Amino acid sequence: MEKERDLFTHVLDRELHEGIYHKTKESLFYIKFELKKQVILAVTAALVFLIAISWKDPIQNTFILLVEKIGWGINDLFLEYLSAILITIIAVLILFLINSKIIKSISLEGKKVLKKK
Repeated sequence: MEKERDLFTHVLDRELHEGIYHKTKESLFYIKFELKKQVILAVTAALVFLIAISWKDPIQNTFILLVEKIGWGINDLFLEYLSAILITIIAVLILFLINSKIIKSISLEGKKVLKKK
């Protein structure tokens, strides 16, 4: 009787340990996923800032030149705001497309990992 109880306890302990192992493995995946997401966000922000600084003056000067050639009688301050708004809209759309593709690829990777269980 004692032997059967020890065997039963051993089987239960093994199942418990396997459950804990799989939950830990799943949690580790989600931690890695979140870490990758945050690193991508930080790198994207840094690169966007660098790009914005380098392109700010050329884009703004081109926009102002185009408005002057059209002949609109708009002051420089308004043109600066208008160019900033247009550049922001274009940049947000581009970032949205890039990030959605990156998140989709990470999501697919996650599904593969979870299917391996």
